[in-house]
Amino acid sequence: MKKISVLLAVILIIISSVGLAGCGDRERILKVYAPGEYIDEDVLSGFEDWYYEETGKSVTLQYKTFSTNEDAYTEIYRKHADYDLVCFSDYIVSRLRKNDLLLPVDTEFIYGDDGEAGTVMGSILEAMNSYEIGDGSVRYSAPYMWGTFGIMYRADMANTLSFDNLSWDSLFKSGEYSGERYMKNSIRDAYASASIVASKDKLSKLSNGFTDYNDAYRAELLKVINDTSESNMQAVENVLKEQKKYLFAYESDDGKDDMITSSPSAIMGLFWSCDAGYAMEDSRDLFYGVPKEGANVWVDAYVMPKYAGNTEAAQYFLKYLARGVIEVDGDECDVPVLNRDYAGCSTPVQWVNDQTKDIMLRAKAALEGGEYSEGEDEDVDYYVEFFSEATDVRFAQMYIDMLFPSEEVLNRCAVMTDSDKDANINMAKMWIRVKASK
Repeated sequence: MKKISVLLAVILIIISSVGLAGCGDRERILKVYAPGEYIDEDVLSGFEDWYYEETGKSVTLQYKTFSTNEDAYTEIYRKHADYDLVCFSDYIVSRLRKNDLLLPVDTEFIYGDDGEAGTVMGSILEAMNSYEIGDGSVRYSAPYMWGTFGIMYRADMANTLSFDNLSWDSLFKSGEYSGERYMKNSIRDAYASASIVASKDKLSKLSNGFTDYNDAYRAELLKVINDTSESNMQAVENVLKEQKKYLFAYESDDGKDDMITSSPSAIMGLFWSCDAGYAMEDSRDLFYGVPKEGANVWVDAYVMPKYAGNTEAAQYFLKYLARGVIEVDGDECDVPVLNRDYAGCSTPVQWVNDQTKDIMLRAKAALEGGEYSEGEDEDVDYYVEFFSEATDVRFAQMYIDMLFPSEEVLNRCAVMTDSDKDANINMAKMWIRVKASK
């Protein structure tokens, strides 16, 4: 349940692989490329022994991190890097599929007797069929984590904000907290949120003032966040240039670390729910919510690029993430549980999702005076203590809502898809102009 830095583990893993890398025996090396702070240290360090027990073979894990999806995509698309597995966001998976850069994954091997449909949440499978550009009969990704993007803020400092009634206006328009705002240094997330702001009036009309997230609203929201027409791109550019006047900075991964400090440079910003959950391990003064106008629901998934050099070990790593069991401090622990707890994310593994939600709801009920005795369940005890450290009594409800979004929240979220090549080029140029503007 505790968060541990993976830096030391990554260094040790890379150092231990130097000798093997030099000998050129590629089948004994597994190269994994993923976002930072996204996997439990014990999971990383336990893979090589688990793999040996499964196969009778030795493998050395080389685990490397990246800052943005676009940087990692360039490594595959232009440099033909031979990573065996890369953890990408949904829209990049779409781009890789369009460019025929992915190998299929073996879902029967990964998920075993329960199969993909018996392991992965149905809503995530639906999203995967959309971003993989197919019907699911051949699978090209294995979902790792999922969530939303929204606004994270310091409840003790931005005390006029409320997680259950947020608006993008507080991040994009002039007013309170000007100069104390972070914006995600991510082209697609910035574009999607700004596009929602630019289309606010139409979305409001369709949803009766953001009170009825009906089919017409949801169809329009999906269109809005993926609209790369010339007219919409200009509207988005105008919104982002205006917003820049009120920002403290753009951030890729360090904003959440600043916001947990006693004197943060900014007290609110656009963040992914996984970043918010991770940061809340260190500060119960942080709150998160999905703005009423709409947002994005995302899926991060592992893929095997066509240049992979060790597909066998890659498939085993995916099996390990989905249903591996390792020993940690004398206890048998499920790998997907360890990773969910470490990353502070929502997991696509149905049984882990259900179990974790039940534990948190029991802890919340215990805090509210329900029948529970300390010591009955150590996981419940952990969250009783975790929730009780917050100064705002609404923290527990907010935290549960963030990790397990309600149907009402998901109805105002849409999946980002990849744009065509020309649109991506124009979007990149637009982003450069925005960041260079005064």
